[in-house]
Amino acid sequence: MSSISTGARLLLPDRDLRWLLLKWIVALVVPLAVFTFVWSGEEIVNNVLLGVFLPQSTQFTTSTVIQAGIFILLFYATVMALIGYLVAADTGHRGIVELWLDVLVFVMVPLLLIILTNNLLIGLALCAIIWPLYFLLRKYVRKLRHYVPPLPLESLQVIDAEKRALLMSKAAIGGFWFGMTFSVISLIADIVFYISDPNSFPPVLLAWVVVRTLLLPVAGYFLGRLGGMVALRRTLNAKAEENGVAKKTNGRVSKRRQLQSLSASRAKEEAKDLVPNDLPLRSTGAQRFYLTILVAFVLFYPVLDPILFGPGTNGRLSGYGDAGFYVILALGLNIVVGFAGLLDLGYVAFFAIGSYAWGLVGSTQFTVVTSIVVNPQIWPWFFWPMIIVAALIAAFWAVVFGVPTLRLRGDYLAIVTLGFGEIIPIFFLELDKYTNGTNGIVGVYSPYFPGIDWHSYTPIPYYYLILALIALSIFANVRLRDSRLGRAWVAIREDEIAASSSGINLANTKLLAFGAGAFFSGVAGVYHAAKLGTVSPDNFSSADSIIYLAMVVIGGLGSIPGVIVGALAVYSINLFILAQLDTIASDPNNILHAIQQLIPGFTFGSIRNLIFGIILVSVMIFRPEGLIPSARRRRELHRAEGETAEVGSLDVPPGSAVFESEVRVE
Repeated sequence: MSSISTGARLLLPDRDLRWLLLKWIVALVVPLAVFTFVWSGEEIVNNVLLGVFLPQSTQFTTSTVIQAGIFILLFYATVMALIGYLVAADTGHRGIVELWLDVLVFVMVPLLLIILTNNLLIGLALCAIIWPLYFLLRKYVRKLRHYVPPLPLESLQVIDAEKRALLMSKAAIGGFWFGMTFSVISLIADIVFYISDPNSFPPVLLAWVVVRTLLLPVAGYFLGRLGGMVALRRTLNAKAEENGVAKKTNGRVSKRRQLQSLSASRAKEEAKDLVPNDLPLRSTGAQRFYLTILVAFVLFYPVLDPILFGPGTNGRLSGYGDAGFYVILALGLNIVVGFAGLLDLGYVAFFAIGSYAWGLVGSTQFTVVTSIVVNPQIWPWFFWPMIIVAALIAAFWAVVFGVPTLRLRGDYLAIVTLGFGEIIPIFFLELDKYTNGTNGIVGVYSPYFPGIDWHSYTPIPYYYLILALIALSIFANVRLRDSRLGRAWVAIREDEIAASSSGINLANTKLLAFGAGAFFSGVAGVYHAAKLGTVSPDNFSSADSIIYLAMVVIGGLGSIPGVIVGALAVYSINLFILAQLDTIASDPNNILHAIQQLIPGFTFGSIRNLIFGIILVSVMIFRPEGLIPSARRRRELHRAEGETAEVGSLDVPPGSAVFESEVRVE
């Protein structure tokens, strides 16, 4: 490509590459600097270093130092690899201002809100309100400017050996200059801190400043190359795409040919995974880096929380545990409503069945009911098999309920399920002899596992338990969605008559959807009963079913990431933000205090449901497909103007390129 040596290109990149570096380095280094120096990133690093070299000078234990150290390494290494990927994957067609604005809204705003509110869920929940407004504003601005996004195939490039080397070089240069920029910013910040308070810097930290300044550019170079390797795996191979003519590789037609056969919306979705493209931040490759950071943060959060948010870690972890079973409930309901299209307004009934299943077995109530004396030291072991047993019981009753009712559709099915959701809590309430009626079941055993202290005042075990249950639920949802059964559910949701004509057994498929959704509700119920230590009929009402449905719809029907975000957003807004408005308004320095002074006897609790309803309606107006919609749902609501119906393999003659690309004829 050029006779300039690699070293010269590293130190003196050409003009186009300089603009690309400016674009991405500023976009990523500003949020990273805010996390490190404005929030508590550097404090975590310093405590890890002190824990290694001066253990008596840090609040971290040995275990905490190891966990925090792993998180810091993963976090900063992933960010530097990400910059290499983004520089390599970017075509350079997208404007700098547009990119920086997106980073401001989707990265800086959440980060600043979390810092200002000093609460993770509240900060993210406020973003769920701000982001739909931003989507609406961006839509109107583009409409006023008559902005037409480029066709997805225009930015596709066939990468030969020379271009692959250039792409890898760009990635390494991006990582190097990002590391250099961040090392200089860190050095300046440390010099300022040292001048302001020299006694706060022990010799170990001074040595670390020198090592970090030298290490970051080198690490950035190699991690940038790692990001470039990830980008190369998503390029169009020149051997298969020569001259844009479809050539068969391993019996398949070329990727470009497949994209040309798709509609504009489908081609856009598929093309975003290829490198280079105009929106690398949204590509699948970039999502792998985001997922790495997210998993590391979630796994090591109990260690990071005291530094990030200060005192009150146990209370926050307990709240996140409660949010976790809402996520499981949303994932289960998404199978019924999102995948199969069955409107279920009585989902809370299966949650109650799961809770009472463990409440009756895992407490002294078992002895009262059966007259069998159990050893309280051994009985908590049964929590683990009861997760599956209770889930199966909930699934069984879902099938029993579904047999006579699933012949109904739409509004009629919704009314029947609503009635079922009202009956089950009343049923448990009236079984005084077995469930203690209104008093509920108390003294429900916590799980038992060797070496772990399971109590309500030690929420860390419950935090990791709910993480494991969520991970298993997500895995099961993904496998179900991509299975033959999952495709049958989607077919029924789209058109029952067409699905039946295709040979799908409607009754059995709907029953499986109902049973699968109830299974996850039972899992959440067992966890809820064990964590709370009591089961009461007051914990289950039809209003809860509406909340669960709102989580699925707000997040995005049929979208697994969407319902997770929707569950966290609805839980945070309803139970954190709105529930604390009266407490916030009691502060004379808060602007909400003036409202209570102007209206005697006014409380925000009296209009809490009104505010919550307005928020839900607003989100549905400005973001009808949900916060993170599924690809199919997005295509349905945002079909390009003039775009014709998508052509499938059954609409073209057998043997043509489109037919082969769809059905993959060898």
